[in-house]
Amino acid sequence: MHKKPLKQHKSLGFTLLEVLLVILLIGLLATTVVMSFSSDTREEKLEKETERFVAIFQYVAETALLKQQEWGLYVKPDSYGFVYFDYKKNVWLDATEPAGVLPRQLPNDISLDLVLDGLPGLEDNLLSQLDWQSSNENESKNDEQKRPALPQVFVLSSGEISPFQLIFKEQSEPKPLYIAVSTDFTIPLSQSDVSENVP
Repeated sequence: MHKKPLKQHKSLGFTLLEVLLVILLIGLLATTVVMSFSSDTREEKLEKETERFVAIFQYVAETALLKQQEWGLYVKPDSYGFVYFDYKKNVWLDATEPAGVLPRQLPNDISLDLVLDGLPGLEDNLLSQLDWQSSNENESKNDEQKRPALPQVFVLSSGEISPFQLIFKEQSEPKPLYIAVSTDFTIPLSQSDVSENVP
């Protein structure tokens, strides 16, 4: 009797090890692609933060004009916020609507420097002659730490803005980067390019 040779069965599929290896490689590639697209450069982060401020300030200035309401900006090294003057209560109140005007805490590697003195035309400006009073003398110390009693920059219902220069500084590496935003009494704000030199 003639015996037939045993046929070797060839695997038509992939082994579990091969499938897991392919899944691992696809995952690593996808992670690399996502990280390369989602991580902004230092310049992009600084520009985005500056553009956000410019857009919100533009909104505040237009709101002050349309509602015939006095607004203000206060700046700290790591944050900024907006207030408006309530004539009924005779006090500056924190702006709460829309969400964009809520106090903005900056990322850890970005800081602010507000320049008010020595700007051109400041002496001739009517805003320099205003004598705003903080009518809420019973304001608690916690509130005072949260924001100044008066805004540092005034946005008036007449469309006039007290001149200022706000410098955004990105300091995550040894050489910091800067962008300056400024105005000469009206909107739109002027914005400098990203630079390693202080504007």
